[in-house]
Parts: sequence; C-alpha cells; structure tokens
Amino acid sequence: MLLGLLVACLAGGRTGLASMPGAAEHHSLAGRLFVVDPGHGVRFPDGSPLNVGAVGPDGVAETTVTLAIGENLARLLRAAGARVVLTRSYRHPYRVATDRRLDNRSRAALANKIGATAFIAIHADGSLDRTKGGTSVFWLKPNSVALANAVRARLAPLGLGESEFRPRDLAVTNEARVPAILVEVGFVTNPRQERLLESQGFQQREGQALFDAIADVFGT
Repeated sequence: MLLGLLVACLAGGRTGLASMPGAAEHHSLAGRLFVVDPGHGVRFPDGSPLNVGAVGPDGVAETTVTLAIGENLARLLRAAGARVVLTRSYRHPYRVATDRRLDNRSRAALANKIGATAFIAIHADGSLDRTKGGTSVFWLKPNSVALANAVRARLAPLGLGESEFRPRDLAVTNEARVPAILVEVGFVTNPRQERLLESQGFQQREGQALFDAIADVFGT
C-alpha cells in the first residue's frame, strides 16, 4: 500500500513552483525521475519512531531538518519539469517498512523498481563532540561519482566546511543500481550549525544547492 502512496507523489505538488528561486536557471529536467529520501521517520500506521536520528543541544531534530530540505528539493525539481518520489513527505510521513534494516534497503529498491534517474538520501550528522561540523557526501558505485562531485561542489559555498567525502558501503548506496548518494547536510549537534539547519532560509539554501548539483549532472 505504501509503495502506491509513494508512486502517487509523482504527480503532485506543482502549485506555486514557478516562483521558486533557481528553478529557471538550469536547462530542463523534463523526463527525469528522482527519488528524494529524507532520512529517518516513523512507522506506519501508529507513528512510533522507526529511526530517531540525531538531535541537537537545543532540540533540533535531524528528522525534521531532512524532511524540510527534502520538500524544498522536491519543489525545485518539479518546477524544472522532473517527476519526484519523496520516500516520506509532509503529506505522507510514514516509512515503507516497520523494520529499520528492511526499510533502508526497501527505499533504494524502490528507486530500482521505478527506474529512477537518481536516488538522493538526505541526512544531518551528529557527534558527541559539539565542535565537529561540516557536510559529507557518500556514494559507492561508479555511476554515482559525477553526482557526488557535483553535490560536493555546490555545498561548499554554504560555508559549513566538509566532514567526509568518500565511497561508503551503506544500505542505500549498496542496494541502489541507479546513481545514488547519501548527503549529510551539516551537524545538528554543533550549536552554530544547529541554528543554521533550523532556519527555513538555510534549509532552502541547502535544497537549492542539491537541486543545482542535480541539474548540473542531469539537466538537458
């Protein structure tokens, strides 16, 4: 049933998108299909935690930040003509599976099943060391290198610094046959970066950076 809900998201969410900044600056993404995967989430149907994620010192939750950035990215992609599946959204917050391990694999499997152009997993980092900060980009397979490089380049101007950039064998990067990356958009446990990641304006800048990278690689 939930797969049907996710695929149903393909046709939605175009209202008011023409005014989004950046969408007209690139060539068309028409005919492209992207799976945007905001990290963490809750179980269906009771909404109990499936994978809580990191939480900052002031209570900013990774799961909230990633969903906001994912929604921003989806709006920009749709405005450029792409179809988008959000693995969770404001409208449908539930995860595909009720088991954390199976859920990680099933989201990448969904991208394979529908023949996505690319799979983009969005996370926010955490550490016991509150001075640690920066973005990270992970990939595994050769078909994902171009997207990883583009995302790295587009995130750099945000000024968060870089934590890691390397191939990494994760459930989503391993399972996906399509180009797939996992991006950590900053550290919610770093007080300065937590404040930025909580800001709607900065969430929009993060979404714009991811969109620009995708358009750099897949725009026609």
